[in-house]
Amino acid sequence: MTEPHGSPRAGRDAGTPAPRRGPPALVWWALLVIPLWLVLVLCARWEPVMRDGWGHVVWLRNHPTGSRGIGTFIQECYLQENPRLGQVMTLLAYLAGPLHPAITPIVELAVLALLTAITLGRWPSLRRGDDALAAALITALLAACVPQIGPMLFYRPFTWNYVFGLGLGLAWLMPYRRELASPRPACATRAPLVFVAGVLAGLCNEHTGVAFAAMGALATLVAWRRGGLRGWMIAGLVGFVAGYAVLLTAPAQQLRYGALAQQAGVVQRIVDRGVVDNLRVLGALALALAPAVPLVAIGLACRRPAASAAPAAGGERSHAVLAVAGVVCTLTLLASPKLGPRLYFASIALIAAGLTGWLLGRLAGPPVRRGWTIVTAALAAGALGFVLIRLVAIHRVVGPLGAERLDRVVHSHPGTAITVPRLPYGPSRYFLGDDLAVPAARELLAREYGLPAIEREPAAPEPAAPETAPPGEPGR
Repeated sequence: MTEPHGSPRAGRDAGTPAPRRGPPALVWWALLVIPLWLVLVLCARWEPVMRDGWGHVVWLRNHPTGSRGIGTFIQECYLQENPRLGQVMTLLAYLAGPLHPAITPIVELAVLALLTAITLGRWPSLRRGDDALAAALITALLAACVPQIGPMLFYRPFTWNYVFGLGLGLAWLMPYRRELASPRPACATRAPLVFVAGVLAGLCNEHTGVAFAAMGALATLVAWRRGGLRGWMIAGLVGFVAGYAVLLTAPAQQLRYGALAQQAGVVQRIVDRGVVDNLRVLGALALALAPAVPLVAIGLACRRPAASAAPAAGGERSHAVLAVAGVVCTLTLLASPKLGPRLYFASIALIAAGLTGWLLGRLAGPPVRRGWTIVTAALAAGALGFVLIRLVAIHRVVGPLGAERLDRVVHSHPGTAITVPRLPYGPSRYFLGDDLAVPAARELLAREYGLPAIEREPAAPEPAAPETAPPGEPGR
């Protein structure tokens, strides 16, 4: 039998080489997700109890952990402590047992999946290699740019207040993003679900609420102008604003940070900080994003694809909105009474999503861009691999030391002075440092457990340098 003209077999018989196919998309997904999940599980298991974590451990020791106890904690948070929803989740993460290393990594992976979905305008597919590249780029940008990437992932008060909070905001925003990318039929049951999601998302973070509300409102306005406004979009906005209002007006907001927020109004706080310090707030974001410059250069080196080419990630305007929203999150910090590297996480995540979508759109098109795609993937793999190795190297050391420290503190008899191991790493992008290096922290913890004192073990002596004989004299 003869093959029809133009068939793959005819092309090969004519001497035309068969097109080279790379590994299936599922392989690329596995190469990204499996190592990442393993690192998240291991480091979560090794995570020592530190700083605010001691307060949660003490609270769980002194209170029942049933529904009544959790209700009491929620009331305390709303009236006196931290009224964010993530604070309650943080307490649950400190419950004894495997809950934390089992659940927290899944939540972190879910947030990365949501960031990818927001970038693409649809849920990522395991059968698409370009979706795996999008997820890898976002993950690598977070790893390379977030100032405290280790603590954000492996310090439960940060993870559940900021990473989980961002995830709820993205989950609420995702229906709006999908509606703009691909309008769907009206559904009456969607309104109450989006309303509840909005309330929960609004309760998560003071610094991101304005940006997320603005993105939801903008999506609603665009849908209205297109003639496709849905009732659930209004319901979701109402829910988000309601949750955000509850968060901002909680009595605990008047007491946090020693009532620092009440000592000056928003405008007065910005004025008092001064031009230079306000510019430093924005400059810190620009400095954190410096590792993303090579990806921007690659995107600029690729000419925009032809108008007929379908964009890879759902529209440049949406990606610009995500990036601008990230900047807005940082601008809200100008009104914050407290600043810190942890507060830049949402900004960098949204900018990373916008940058990734823009870059994928640039890489889409002729095969000549395949080389740039390979370079981009290699940069992402290199950055992510380096950060994951550093995280494992540090936490595998501090994990056992932290477990021994916790055991000595919790199980020592009251009235007994104790010593605890030192944590051998200082503050860095990958680790918060030894919290008990601060005498006031040791005194507070000792008082909670009825101990006269908690001291750190002496530092290991430096190895003595080998003696060397002066030139011209024989060694001894």
